[in-house]
Amino acid sequence: MNPARAEVRYSSAATLRDPGLFLRQAWSDLRRAREPARHLFLRNLRSQHRQSVLGYLWLLLPPLATALVWTGLNYARVLPIGRTSVPYPLYVLCGSMLWTSFVESLKVPITGVRGSRDILAKVRVPHEAVILSGVSSVFFNFLIRLVLVLAALLFYGINPGWSLLLVPFGVLSIVMFGLAIGLWLAPLGLLYTDVSRAVDLVLGFGFLVTPIVYPIPKVWPASLISELNPLVPLLATTRCWLEGSGLAPFPGFYAIAALAAVAMVGGWLMYRVAAPHLLPRL
Repeated sequence: MNPARAEVRYSSAATLRDPGLFLRQAWSDLRRAREPARHLFLRNLRSQHRQSVLGYLWLLLPPLATALVWTGLNYARVLPIGRTSVPYPLYVLCGSMLWTSFVESLKVPITGVRGSRDILAKVRVPHEAVILSGVSSVFFNFLIRLVLVLAALLFYGINPGWSLLLVPFGVLSIVMFGLAIGLWLAPLGLLYTDVSRAVDLVLGFGFLVTPIVYPIPKVWPASLISELNPLVPLLATTRCWLEGSGLAPFPGFYAIAALAAVAMVGGWLMYRVAAPHLLPRL
């Protein structure tokens, strides 16, 4: 990584007095962040599982364990789920994999920047490099888990067909949605650890109210929760593309994906505004 080329310019004065200059500097730092992000991603990739016996298997174990637990509860009639579009173990595996990508992308801005404080303090590297590195890890982890899902599809004799080509767009929308939330929470989350703990609590509750391990409810009031949950169209559409159970996106998919993109850009610019006040405390 070349610190001289990764010049960073954070200035609250530029934000307040010259918005045009602020936007140009933000775009310049984003472009310069690509090369440092690549180095950070490769470094984290090499060190992440260096002292682990199972290595990359740890990326597969959580969604696999979730599928086994919920499948056992369903077969034991402890929590009867009902009919699903594909065999239930595959249904849970796909849903938990997509949910994990959402959770990882949401945590990238806070955990990524907080975990790279030493680098940011010693090297003049844009914060965007840390965030881009974290997002790259999210997509890499998804590709590893996708191998498990494809093996399960083959085991059950399911051919998704051409809809599999649409899965990257669905995953991108889910990651943008999570990243947008994470960027808006980042300024407070980097200052107060209470935010990260509160996020974990909300995500635990969100797992239960999001149709990940059960079909979308059709009966009120349970159906109202799904209708008000903006993640549902993104997750349900991507799962259908992954399973090959439909091409048409769920209502609201395009609108929520577009809003997620706008919110992500807005969160990034807001983070840039807050950065001059965060850097001394980091």
